[in-house]
Amino acid sequence: MFPVSNSSQTIIDCFLKVAQKLKIDVLTGHSVQELYQGDDYWKIFTNQEVFSCQKVVMTTGSNPKIWELLQNLGHTIVEPVPSLFTFNIKDVRIKDLMGLSTVASVKVKKSKLQASGPLLITHWGMSGPGILRLSAWGARELADKKYQFAIQVNWLNETDFEEAMDLLKYIKEENSKKLVAKYAHFELPKRLWENLVKAAGISEETKWADVSKKQLNTLAEQLTNGEFQVNGKSTFKEEFVTAGGIDLKEVNFKTMESKILQNLFFAGEILNIDAITGGFNFQNAWTGGFIVANAITSIEP
Repeated sequence: MFPVSNSSQTIIDCFLKVAQKLKIDVLTGHSVQELYQGDDYWKIFTNQEVFSCQKVVMTTGSNPKIWELLQNLGHTIVEPVPSLFTFNIKDVRIKDLMGLSTVASVKVKKSKLQASGPLLITHWGMSGPGILRLSAWGARELADKKYQFAIQVNWLNETDFEEAMDLLKYIKEENSKKLVAKYAHFELPKRLWENLVKAAGISEETKWADVSKKQLNTLAEQLTNGEFQVNGKSTFKEEFVTAGGIDLKEVNFKTMESKILQNLFFAGEILNIDAITGGFNFQNAWTGGFIVANAITSIEP
């Protein structure tokens, strides 16, 4: 997806070059103020000029001003909320582990929301594809919670509590003379293992042979069902996508044309579409643009 240059400017330059080749004018600094629909034409009023055309394509993304304009023309706008965001968490178990990544499963407590995948510990909490998927699926529900909720993290991903207990008993038996905290198990990063062992009440000097049944139980709980309090989402407005926008019931997906206003087309995040991480939001925009292009250039009977 990314160019060799690792710069988004390369992609922009590619589009501009194609537009220039096809003699398409790209006008900047034109802020749309109003749309007017005549009998068989549209007028677009900007802060600099008035344009007349037969068809209008809107790909303005999550732009509140444009949504308000379309709402005034009769479209329904689903209230926008952030999607694809990270979780702000301050917890001693992940303190000083910035940059550490592992595969885990995460559930939102008192909810049906759950996801699994790579989990990245950051200086403000948790991120990575697993967390971002969860924020996408739960964008509206988590907004209703005002981003104050608890999550349960299974650092062993698909291994449940009972399985973890059986494995810990085996590890204890096989490593009775070794220090619990010194060697990580379950392929966990060593520093994370050390923090979870400490959270289970097991000191750095404790050998496996001296681990009590209660401590073993607590360690299994920390590994498979650790509870973390989330207090807010991404800082500095770092959300990647917006859920909400034009109600999908009002769009013909064969052409991406408005069902409310003839010869008005949409593509991209202006619509109430948001997807999980992995390039799916890009694909939505590209596919929508392709469908619109075919629709507006087709020869009408």
